[in-house]
Amino acid sequence: MRRKVFILLLAGLCAAFSAQAREKKAPAPFDRGIEKPNTLFIPAGTVGAGATFNFTTYSLGKGLEDVGFQIPTGLINGVKGSLNTFKVSPNVEYFLWDNSCIGARFSYGRTKLGVGGLNLSIGDDLSFGIKDYNFHSSSYEAYITLRNYMPIAQSKRFAIILEGRIGGAYSQSKSYKVEDGMKHGTYTDTFKASFDFFPGLCVFIMNNVALIAQMGVFGISYRWVKQTTNQVDKSIMQGGNTAFGLNLLSVEVGTSFYILDRRHNPKRHPNVQAE
Repeated sequence: MRRKVFILLLAGLCAAFSAQAREKKAPAPFDRGIEKPNTLFIPAGTVGAGATFNFTTYSLGKGLEDVGFQIPTGLINGVKGSLNTFKVSPNVEYFLWDNSCIGARFSYGRTKLGVGGLNLSIGDDLSFGIKDYNFHSSSYEAYITLRNYMPIAQSKRFAIILEGRIGGAYSQSKSYKVEDGMKHGTYTDTFKASFDFFPGLCVFIMNNVALIAQMGVFGISYRWVKQTTNQVDKSIMQGGNTAFGLNLLSVEVGTSFYILDRRHNPKRHPNVQAE
C-alpha cells in the first residue's frame, strides 16, 4: 500500500515539474552587440595622416676616472657608456568604408650604443667585463595597413583600434670593439617580412585631431641575416618566428589628423550657415 502511495506521489511531482517546464518561456538570445553596426566614428571618404616619434638618451659614467654606474643588485657594476635611440613613423590612410581604412606606414630608426666599461660579477670566482664596445644600427620599414575603429559605448570621441600590418623591413648594423688601436667587428644586413596585429586606443581631442596609442600583440615574421666579420668571414642565418603576447617594446604613441570630405565637413556643409 505504501509503495503505491509513493509511486503516485512521485508521478504527481514529475507531472507538475513537466507542466511548469512547458510554461517557461524560451530564454532571450544573449548578444554583446559587437557584430551590430557601430556608431559612425569616422565617415567614408576621410583622409588621415599622422606620425609616431620615439627618442631616448642615456649617459652613464663621467669618464675614465669615474668608478662607473652600479645596478642596485650589485651584479652589474662599473658601467660607463651611452645609449641613443631615435625612431619616426609617418603614416597615411584613406577610409573606404565608415570606421575602416586602408593605409601605408613608413618608419626610420637609429640606435647608437657605446660601452666604455661594464663588469658582471656573479661570484668571487666568476666575473668578466666588456670594454670599448660600440653598436650602431639603422632600420627602414614599410607596411600596408588595414585599420578598424570600434566606438566605445557609442561614443564619437573614444574608440578601440584593430589594425593589421603586412610589409617588410631592412636594417644595417655594425658592432665593433677597439683593441690596441684596431677595430674588430661585424657588419650585419637584415631583411624581414612580417604580418603584425596592433590593437590600440583612439581619443579625439579636437574635431579633426586624435591621440592614438597602440601595442603589438601578435606577429608572424621571416628573417634573412647576412654577417661579415672583420671584412673577411661571412655567414648567413634565416628563419621564421611567431609570437603572441604583450610586447612592451612595441608601444607606439602618436597624433593623427583627419580631413573630412565635403559631405561631412561642417565648414562646407550646405545645411550649416556661416556665422
